[in-house]
Amino acid sequence: MNSRKFITYIVLILSIVFVLFQIYTSTFGLMTAILQRSTHLTFVLALVFLLFPTFKETKKTYFIDMPIVLIIVASGFYLYFTFDELLFRLGDPNVWDVFFGFAIIVVLLEATRRLVGWPMTLLGIISLAYAFFGDFLPEPFGHSGRSLGRILSQMYLTTEGIFGVPLGVAATYIFLFVLFGTFMEKSGVGSLFIELAHSLAGGFRGGPAKVGIISSAAVGTVSGSPVSDAATTGAFTIPLMKKMGFKPEFAAAIEAVASSGASLVPPVMGAGAFVMADVTGIPYSTIISHAIIPALLFYVTVMFAADNEARRLDMRGLPKEELPSVRKSLMKSMRLLVPIAVLIFCLAVIRVSPIRAALYALLVMIVLTVISNVLRPQTRIPYKLLFEAVVETPKKVLVVSLACATAGIIVGTLGLTGLGLKMADLLISASYGLLPLALVYSMLIAIILGMGLPPTASYIVMAVTVAPFLIKMGLPLIVAHFFVFFYCCYAPITPPVCLAAFTTSGIAGCNPMKAGLQSVRLGISGFILPFIIVYHHSLLGIGSWTEILMTVISALFGVWGLSIVVIGWYESKVHWLWRTALFCGSILLLIPGLLTDGLGVAIVFGFVLTNTSLLFKKKMVSVSETVEKLL
Repeated sequence: MNSRKFITYIVLILSIVFVLFQIYTSTFGLMTAILQRSTHLTFVLALVFLLFPTFKETKKTYFIDMPIVLIIVASGFYLYFTFDELLFRLGDPNVWDVFFGFAIIVVLLEATRRLVGWPMTLLGIISLAYAFFGDFLPEPFGHSGRSLGRILSQMYLTTEGIFGVPLGVAATYIFLFVLFGTFMEKSGVGSLFIELAHSLAGGFRGGPAKVGIISSAAVGTVSGSPVSDAATTGAFTIPLMKKMGFKPEFAAAIEAVASSGASLVPPVMGAGAFVMADVTGIPYSTIISHAIIPALLFYVTVMFAADNEARRLDMRGLPKEELPSVRKSLMKSMRLLVPIAVLIFCLAVIRVSPIRAALYALLVMIVLTVISNVLRPQTRIPYKLLFEAVVETPKKVLVVSLACATAGIIVGTLGLTGLGLKMADLLISASYGLLPLALVYSMLIAIILGMGLPPTASYIVMAVTVAPFLIKMGLPLIVAHFFVFFYCCYAPITPPVCLAAFTTSGIAGCNPMKAGLQSVRLGISGFILPFIIVYHHSLLGIGSWTEILMTVISALFGVWGLSIVVIGWYESKVHWLWRTALFCGSILLLIPGLLTDGLGVAIVFGFVLTNTSLLFKKKMVSVSETVEKLL
């Protein structure tokens, strides 16, 4: 057996044991938080250095990466077997505590650099340097400085550092939902959902674009990865959109926007709903109820925009004979729709823990796959693919877990130095106590952080750093957390580092930056709504039913107007003055209130009346010219 095969077998065994460990600790083998999280991180770090070696040559890997892997494993065993003694020497680490603590921090930062990138790594390094050299800094940032032993004790021996809440979330909720999503993916969720969406929306004007929107939302809410979602569904939908006549950058943008917004879609929200419930203490059912209206408005805007572009290009829906049967598509998708229904039932009705709900849904999906293979051999899913899901899940978790562990260093520094208590005051001072300016700062931080991290991972960091600052500014808990979560979701379509748009542009064969700019235009409602939600909570479903209903109706007219502004087309090309007026009217309709709704309706009604009359006049002129020619 050569060296490369040997490492491959080690990775395979580690991956399987990792999954079994996660399932076991989620059901029957509950462990102390620090032990469960440290074991999870041990698997993660070991896999990183085996899968992403320092050098391509296997022999060099044995001399550099394998010793690192041994240190990682030794650290995991050390914490496990000396845990009872650690409880009595917190804050006073011995030599071995210092050695393993220092080693794991260095290894974690290097692993983060390899997979997550330099921005997150530098945040971790700066945090540690700030804790150690704080006495050299002026007020209000300065502090008395912390010793190396104190820093290592905080980061390595407690749940207030590396093994804190962020890693705890990754090691429980996120892992199991990634496992569930990977099983769905291997079971053919992408092609089945696309076929179902095709049968439902393919016959409408601009059908392929609408198919992409629906299928991306359905797949992405489970996967939680905009880039992966965009690549998976985009491979099917983008070529079809181009074939129908959509420009490549528009097709790429539609897919990128739909994939990025999927983390807002209940019931899973890319695992974001469970993380938010855990961080805020608000029930899961309440979280997803707040997400319904923003998700609806976001996707309706994109649907309207796709429809307007199709009208502009004078497109028609696909012929009925080219569309799959709705009934057959539903029957094919049933084995994947039922597990999602089980997941929703467990979470919203009988209200078991998210971990148990994911396990139940996963079990139902496996059973249905086996039954389907027996009863419908023509659509058989090879069991090899389900085994591949077990092997691939740990690889998908690596980036999120590393980001969460490094976020633990940042959170630990905030607590160790007292900066966490000062941060809110510092941000308030920087914004001069003005909430709008504070919101802009928070938006920029969330987008910058989200450019290099998946939405759920970037939200975890924002939830423990920026959200408390917004709460201190007077925002309700749920509003503050949704505000930062929204922009973490939109980061993958925000230039210059719009990863989702870059991914789809590669499939579409167009300029990545053009696709990114087009994505921002199509997703414009997503960037505007969070600011309105801050001042009008009815957009989160907070308030009386009458108020919420009126808000939704007026907001739907508002996003309809925005879609016309974005495309610049309503039966004919819209003049830039009317586009400006309609933009103002649409924003007024999005802002709840009788006065704003009245002004918005007046502007939109004036636009429709004027542009319809202009179109009628053009048609009459065209008819009269045709008659004159005939005569």
